[in-house]
Order: sequence, then C-alpha cells, then structure tokens
Amino acid sequence: MGDFENNRTFMKNGFGYPDRELVSDQDKGLPQPPVEKVIGSGLKIIDLPQVDKNTIIQGDLFACINNRRSRRKFVNQALTVSELSFLLWATQGVQKVVPAYNRTGIGTLRPVPSAGGRNAYETYLAVNNVTGLKSGIYLYRPLEHKLAFYREIDNLSDKLVAAYGGTEYLNEAKWLADTPVVFIWSCIPYRGEWRYHCESHRLMLLDAGHICQNLYLACEGIGCGTCAIGAWEKDAFDKLLGLDGKDEFVVYLAGVGKTTTEPA
Repeated sequence: MGDFENNRTFMKNGFGYPDRELVSDQDKGLPQPPVEKVIGSGLKIIDLPQVDKNTIIQGDLFACINNRRSRRKFVNQALTVSELSFLLWATQGVQKVVPAYNRTGIGTLRPVPSAGGRNAYETYLAVNNVTGLKSGIYLYRPLEHKLAFYREIDNLSDKLVAAYGGTEYLNEAKWLADTPVVFIWSCIPYRGEWRYHCESHRLMLLDAGHICQNLYLACEGIGCGTCAIGAWEKDAFDKLLGLDGKDEFVVYLAGVGKTTTEPA
C-alpha cells in the first residue's frame, strides 16, 4: 500500500503542505517563463487558415456531449487544414493576450482552463494525412496560430506504432498507422513550478484533461473522432520529438481522424 498511499496523498493534498515552506520563483520576483516554447529561427513556419465556425457540421452542443466516444475506427480520408486549424484553436488557441498577473510579462486567454493561466503544454502533431501538409512532426505556435515544421521522420507511421507500446503491443497499436494526425502534448513543467512550486504538478495533470476533452468535443463538431492515449513508451515518444525528458516531456496523446459511426 505504500506507493498507493503516496500517490493518494499527492492527489488529495491540494495546497496542504504545512510542514514545508514553499516559496515559488514568482514569490522571489524571478521573471516568468515564456508562454510558448522558444524555437530556432531555421524552422519553416506555416500559416493556418483563420478559424471558421462554418467548419462545424454539428452545432448542437447537447449532441456533441451525448455522442462523445473514444473512436479509433477512421475512414480513409485526409483531414483538411481548416479542420486541423479549428482543432488546434479549440484545444490550445490564444483568444487574447493579457498582462501577466505580476504585470511583468504576458498571459493568454484560451478555450481551455489552466491553473493560474500557466498553460504548461505544447502541442506537437504527428501528421500522416492532412491536405497540404507533408508527413512529419509539427509544433503549434498558439500566439500566432501557426505551425512550425519541427522535424521530418522516416517511416513516421511505423515509429508511432512502435512508440505506442513496443513490439508487445504492435497489433493493438496498428490503428495509429492509419490515423491522419496524432496530437502529442508535452509539458514544460517550469511554467507551473514558477508560480505554484511543487503543487504545480497535480494542477498541470488536471490541465491535460481539460485540453483533451475539448479535443473530443471539437472532433464531434466537425465529423471527426479521437481516442486519448494514456499508456505509451515514454522514452520513445520523447525521443521522437527530440525532448530531454526532464524540462519537457510527453504527457498525453490522441489520434484524430474522419470517423465512422462506431466507437473504439
């Protein structure tokens, strides 16, 4: 029970660590970390279409919530860039840039809630079949609503399947090979730690759930389906994205495609 007890304490504590003095870097007056990942100037930047509500084909919110299911059975059809643009906006898009809490930087308002507005997640895309985009790994740039072509991967579909669970789960993971795009959310933990110290980690995990639920509902609205993935070969996905696994690491995945009417 020891490990369970530690994890349960982690879940329930909230801000209840009276035996420790927790002074965050924000309390120390240190500058806040950037609101999006700093990248090199050599990456190709791709404009995304403006988000258009006409992309939505199911505008009944009740129906979207009622029909929400995990779906891994997709028809053989590419996603459009307009559909991808909508899904990115719905999950991590920036609606408004506002002054930061301590007035020394900026904050962002987005379609998903985030503890303290820290928005610790980056959205990577493993693109297999999206009109106008070549196969590879992309990084969403929410402040400008653009994509950066992050890296080219040979045999991307095969590498996604292998990273899902290694050779032991190849049959179970085959659906990923035919998935037009896989959303991969990495966490940059210092964004939360800067404000909430060690309390931030529980809060950042909650944020991942908010993001993915928006993806589910947005997919239902545009005739797509998604299936969240919580188990994978961690080191393999970090390596696929070129992450160090310490200051940035993969936390959550979801494959997206044009859906059949059947759930997973």
